Amino acid sequence: MDGVVADFEKAIGALTPEIKNFKDYHDQEELSRRIDDTCYANPDIYHDLPPIEGALEAVEELAGHFDIFFLSTAMWSLPESFTGKRIWIEEHFGDLGKKRLILSHRKDLLKGDFLVDDRTHNGAGEFEGEHIHFGTGRFPDWEVTKKYLMEQAGE
Repeated sequence: MDGVVADFEKAIGALTPEIKNFKDYHDQEELSRRIDDTCYANPDIYHDLPPIEGALEAVEELAGHFDIFFLSTAMWSLPESFTGKRIWIEEHFGDLGKKRLILSHRKDLLKGDFLVDDRTHNGAGEFEGEHIHFGTGRFPDWEVTKKYLMEQAGE
């Protein structure tokens, strides 16, 4: 969800202006600590994340060709993140997202043909199907990602 359909990085940047681009941050441990601190200080952050450009339209179109579920990892020590993600999916996808949110710290345990994820952490890199590494050179945005998935669907 975060970094794929919801722009978590943009929300963090708005609350912590010195963190504008996660990839440019040199000390990843420090970045993680700062992100956690920002979330603890703003426990409802997940309710109001802006959507990633093109994500809502792409997912709605892809839903006509794929059985879509939303897979995300919530912050274990911030229970509001679980609720916030659920609320976000409902507000942005309505019936398309109803009962289709899976929260797990082990994405590799889930079954599917494709996993669109911006990271390889929490089992995404070991996912049984094809991991589409969103936000990378091969899949930089939803336009390219949607085109690829539509080709896989035979469209």
